[in-house]
Amino acid sequence: MATAPSVSYSMTVRLEVPAGGTAVSQLTTAVESSGGSVTGLDVTASGHEKLRIDVTMATTSTEHADEIVEKLRGIEGV
Repeated sequence: MATAPSVSYSMTVRLEVPAGGTAVSQLTTAVESSGGSVTGLDVTASGHEKLRIDVTMATTSTEHADEIVEKLRGIEGV
């Protein structure tokens, strides 16, 4: 049985992404498809070319959190 994400392993990452129609969905999809749970999302800065987004998520462990961060880094433009 897989372990469910827990707020005990909650983290927030700050990312800069291209300003475009799919940026937010790419971030949330990366977290959710990796087994994490998005618990918050804040656009902390926006411009014509870039957005700064804080994504808060629950994960299952420290290692799981590291895996999700690597997946987020793999998104083009992040």
